[in-house]
Amino acid sequence: MDEAYFSGLSAGFKPDYIAHYAALDPYSPLLDESWKKLSECLPDTLLRKSEWYNDFVLTCGVRDILGTTLVDTPDHRVIFGIHQQIGRSFPDRVDSLVNLVTAPLKRAAGYHIERLNSGAHANDKPGTEVLAKGGRFYFHVDNGGRYPDETGSVFATSDEATAHAFTIARQLAQDSSWHGSSVLVTNERGQQITRVRIG
Repeated sequence: MDEAYFSGLSAGFKPDYIAHYAALDPYSPLLDESWKKLSECLPDTLLRKSEWYNDFVLTCGVRDILGTTLVDTPDHRVIFGIHQQIGRSFPDRVDSLVNLVTAPLKRAAGYHIERLNSGAHANDKPGTEVLAKGGRFYFHVDNGGRYPDETGSVFATSDEATAHAFTIARQLAQDSSWHGSSVLVTNERGQQITRVRIG
């Protein structure tokens, strides 16, 4: 494993995962291009005996994981997982939500791989080749806490980015738990372009 990015519940446990638990992870190797729940891939009897599950997953405050493989090439494999907090459940419309984000996540993962292969640092600002196609805009979900978009998407104009924010808001509004939240659109300089209310 070359890289790992954690946020939310497991953010503080990244060093432990890289140093020890990644090698013990029985779930990640099972992931393909479909979205799979940990609880549906591995039996409880195995998880109860798993050091990875008991000492890492549960210690992070996570009960279940919904994951997929975004990129799988001979040189790189990128997986993405959403953690279900202990005591909570995935929303009823989780399938429609992951369908909404799958294509943008795959594009972002592919872009990241391209930057790695070109020798550019992952946190470098996009180069002129990308900017020639338009500006990069970020779509943060704000519900009192911020779910930041750290990758962004390229659009030709701010109007196109705003239209995309309305699409995201409409999709999220199908799950009433997002009502009252908003999609905040910013540009590369962090300036707010618009805020679209969900629900």
